[in-house]
Amino acid sequence: MQNKGLRNGFALGLLLLLLPILLSAQVNTVMYGKNRVQYEKFTWKFYQSPNFNVYYNTGGLELAKYVVQVAEEELDSIEADIDYSLQRRATFVIYNNYEDYKTSNIGLGIDWQNAGGLTKLVNNKIPIYFDGNHNTFRLKVRQGIARVLTDNILFGDDIGEFASNQALLDLPKWLTDGYVEYISDKWTIDKDDELKNVILSGDYNNFYQFAFDNPLLAGHAFWYYIARKYGQQNVTYFLY
Repeated sequence: MQNKGLRNGFALGLLLLLLPILLSAQVNTVMYGKNRVQYEKFTWKFYQSPNFNVYYNTGGLELAKYVVQVAEEELDSIEADIDYSLQRRATFVIYNNYEDYKTSNIGLGIDWQNAGGLTKLVNNKIPIYFDGNHNTFRLKVRQGIARVLTDNILFGDDIGEFASNQALLDLPKWLTDGYVEYISDKWTIDKDDELKNVILSGDYNNFYQFAFDNPLLAGHAFWYYIARKYGQQNVTYFLY
């Protein structure tokens, strides 16, 4: 009971500290009435494992098998880090390359299509593409799983519940995307150097300015700091 009280006090203190930042978050905008040209008609096929559905198109069977293998291998460790289990099969949509990925209409208006950055979750589907590097492809799979579990924690795993909760709870990008990045990828010397360069540049007067411009690095650094200072076990507890 005493430990629970200390944790509650810790979470409340951090929440009060961050409240001005959370309240100043801007609402995400979704653009309607736009369409993206489909240069190629995809013929989708279906592959399934105990915990994942995978959709792939012509020539993508080996990629689908790779995603299923990696996803099943990584699931347990990600669930342990987040302290939350996958409630139903997650769905990956695989594109053979970035050009195919760009022409898809999935998630139009949500700005999920970019050459880098974080793997997105769109209508309960995780669209990813193969860039020729299996290491970055594995990272995209980990990010996808972490995104599904994080969104389930924040908004629920039922589609109706998810939509209503997401409309009510508008959390800053650095907080949520940074958490996904923290769970899916380790803090490295390169990230540490990048953060030091930002701090020494003198371009920012406060954390929120930095987080607005570079939400992934800022959010990852924030959660890494929480883990180092207060313990890994308190990271997800604070998210709850």
